[in-house]
Amino acid sequence: MTLMTEVLLVTGVALDLVGAGVLSHAHNAESIVELREEISEDGEDGSALGEPDAISTHARLLAEKRIGFLLLTVGLVIYLCGLVSKSPEGVATMAPIAAGAVIIGLAISVAFTKVAGDRIRTQARRASAQDDPDALPEQ
Repeated sequence: MTLMTEVLLVTGVALDLVGAGVLSHAHNAESIVELREEISEDGEDGSALGEPDAISTHARLLAEKRIGFLLLTVGLVIYLCGLVSKSPEGVATMAPIAAGAVIIGLAISVAFTKVAGDRIRTQARRASAQDDPDALPEQ
């Protein structure tokens, strides 16, 4: 394979790895928020998966999300390591490219999350002040 093909493969897998990590964090945070809301409401509805109540159901789903994304992330790391190690371009060339793609992907994710999060918080505060749920940002 050419260097460009190797760079594209390694960069693609590295960005998949970053995406899995970002999704994992987002799903975990969402589940924790839902779990806290459920605890504060003391509701008994919403149980599933053979669990006795909604809180247990949320806790189980959170655990399943965490292990699922952990396995996805570990699998992508192993795959990325395999691509880098078998590359005809050599580990010395491909490892910095893979690491750089992961670092750049993480930096972009953090920056985007900060900017988009601030914008959504501003819209949510504005909607709350106006008591207008239609002004809330779309999910």
